[in-house]
Amino acid sequence: MASTNGTSDVVASAELLEDELITELTDEAYEELASLEGSLVVGVSFWDSSLADDLEEGEIAPEERMLLDLDIYLENNVTLELYGVALYTSLEDPEPVVGMENLEQALVAMVDRESILDEVAESEDGALVLVFSAGGEITLLASVSAWTISEWDELPSEAD
Repeated sequence: MASTNGTSDVVASAELLEDELITELTDEAYEELASLEGSLVVGVSFWDSSLADDLEEGEIAPEERMLLDLDIYLENNVTLELYGVALYTSLEDPEPVVGMENLEQALVAMVDRESILDEVAESEDGALVLVFSAGGEITLLASVSAWTISEWDELPSEAD
């Protein structure tokens, strides 16, 4: 598939999907995301709960949390708004990162290492997987239940 990395193409593509929660990795959704491959991650924000929590009975303790919602800010003013995300630190480890503190550390490390969105992939069960890397090494894998693409005007403050 052809990948356009021009900002105007990305912004136009993002406007098509803005405010539309996507749960299936269709050919169109794949093409939109694949056009962002190679983009530098310039920021991230996340919440201590997830839309996926509604499927659980009872409250999830912070040390047991495996899914979270987050926004990943890319250098070309595109935000990936991700919901029900499980994070993995390598292809070899089949277990997701567990616990809010560990999830936060994994996200901060991804940004600190100046990671790029290296690859848009599909899991065996058809779910979206985003692969982030720095210097040719995987820094984080994100298995995503639902997502939208939007445009950011300003990065969240360091306090967020």
